[in-house]
Amino acid sequence: RVPDEVAPLVRAINDLLARLDLSMSRQKHFLADAAHQLKTPLAGLRTQAELVQREIEAGRSTPEELKRSLAQIARASERAAHMVNQLLAMARAEDAEQALRREPVNLAETAIDTVRDFVPRALERRIDLGYDGVLPDDSRLRVQGQPVLLGELIRNLVDNALMYTPAGGLVTVRVVEDPFGQVVVLQVEDTGPGIPPGEREKVFQPFYRSLGSGVEGSGLGLAIVSEIVQQHEADLTLDDTRVRRAAGGESPDGQGPGARFTIRFPASLAAEQLSAPTS
Repeated sequence: RVPDEVAPLVRAINDLLARLDLSMSRQKHFLADAAHQLKTPLAGLRTQAELVQREIEAGRSTPEELKRSLAQIARASERAAHMVNQLLAMARAEDAEQALRREPVNLAETAIDTVRDFVPRALERRIDLGYDGVLPDDSRLRVQGQPVLLGELIRNLVDNALMYTPAGGLVTVRVVEDPFGQVVVLQVEDTGPGIPPGEREKVFQPFYRSLGSGVEGSGLGLAIVSEIVQQHEADLTLDDTRVRRAAGGESPDGQGPGARFTIRFPASLAAEQLSAPTS
């Protein structure tokens, strides 16, 4: 029997060991999933490379066939590179030490910079990508956060929206400020197929992809978003954009119900606002 004097210490140690065991189990599961997910694009690369090599050696390859094979190799390598980048982003998001290094961030500026980075991809996919909200110079609030992680968060939301939105669709990034409530609201919405209510909790799990979407992705983007939101003590909600006609339940231009991600960050007045003279 454990003496009463040391019983609290023993319980605390047992709790710590249980948490460590759970953490290690989750890490092992994550690494196993990551290795499995990487096998597909890497196997595709190897298969295509071997096929091209055999065709060249046999003298049967034509320039058009070589071009098609090289295009497939390029796509497989892009998927592998994207997966590696997502894994690195997940590691950064889970880095507690990095999350503690915070500074005032103008979220509107970060959002606009991200939108600009994705414009070429949106144009290629014929998607109308835009920003709607407070402008950086007019921003009065700052999010106390890690700039790299906040940029990663917005990038993953936009990447996810572009991935699921069909040609001719809309993707909108929005930053709204509430100086009185000291809250900065980030929204990313699209006109894609939307996410059924029954799946909205699952999509934030690593490697989960919506059933029947037919979209090739790592399944990590929204898990990264969820992790970064938690690191910044923010609130995340997911609903649909409800862009539908009043009659017949149809969406305009064949667009889907869409998905809207809303994140509410605690914020504070910018330094220049605090020092500004009051009338």
